[in-house]
Amino acid sequence: MRQPNLLRLSIGTLLLATLSGCVPSDASTAPAPTSTFVAPYASDEEALAAAEEAYAEYTRVSLETYREGVTDPAALSSVASGEHLVELLEEFEERVADGRYLVGDESFDQVVLQRYSRDSSPNEVIAVYLCDDLSKLSIYRDGEKIGPKAPVSAMTMQVVFDLSPDSNTLLVSARDIWSTDAC
Repeated sequence: MRQPNLLRLSIGTLLLATLSGCVPSDASTAPAPTSTFVAPYASDEEALAAAEEAYAEYTRVSLETYREGVTDPAALSSVASGEHLVELLEEFEERVADGRYLVGDESFDQVVLQRYSRDSSPNEVIAVYLCDDLSKLSIYRDGEKIGPKAPVSAMTMQVVFDLSPDSNTLLVSARDIWSTDAC
């Protein structure tokens, strides 16, 4: 008995689809995880401007926290994160225990963007080089200057910023001397 052409065509199509993998299987694959991180700045220039603003706030808060009579380091967590914040808090405790405090001002300039990462992590989003001038800062204890004996030359620092997911602000996560040569 001869089968109608439509039936043969349907069987052939089903066979072809089965062999080519077009038939859904019971094994489901999990969808690939998607990142929720969105790069916060549209350009390198915006990232650099945000880093400059964040570092200015970092220096302001750090200096305020290290002034005479300050015994609460809570403000440091608004400008620093990670291991750097831990280092600052430890340094703060040592300073208070020893009675040291800072007098003077810190300034910076010549900020250059080293990198702006737009990947899927809020860590190490921006890194910059800058000239940090500590020459107008002095260390005191009991009203007497104890250091430095000579003004400290401005030096090149590498500063790395994390993006705080809570406040959507940049926090200093690393601050290291890049070069001790005067900048």
